[in-house]
Amino acid sequence: MNTVQINGLADSLMVALVGIAVVFFGLVILIVLIKAMGALTGGMGKKAEKAVAPAAAPAIAPVAAVPAVESLIKPDAKIKSAKIDAETIAVLTAAIAATRGEGYPFKIRRIVRVKKG
Repeated sequence: MNTVQINGLADSLMVALVGIAVVFFGLVILIVLIKAMGALTGGMGKKAEKAVAPAAAPAIAPVAAVPAVESLIKPDAKIKSAKIDAETIAVLTAAIAATRGEGYPFKIRRIVRVKKG
C-alpha cells in the first residue's frame, strides 16, 4: 500500500471517531439538561401535591334516567337489510353519542362496512 492511502485511511478514521465522540458528548449534555429540568419542575409539582391535604371523595351526582336504547335507535330499512343486529347498532350509537357529547342530536341513517384493502 501506498503511504498516501494509509494516511488517508488514518485521517478518515480520525474524522469518524471525532464525529462519534461529538455526537455522544452532545447526547450526554442533553441527558443532563433533561434530568435537571425534570428535577426543577418535577420537584415543584410533588411539593405542591404534598402541601394539599387529601380531600374527601366527591359526591357522585345521581344520573338522570336514560331512555331505553331501543327508543333511541330506530333503524332504517337499509340497516336491517345489512344484517346488523340491534346490539351492534346500540354500541355504534353509544360511541357516537359519547364522542359528540351532549346537546348534539344525530340520527344514524346507514351503516356501511368498509372493505380493507
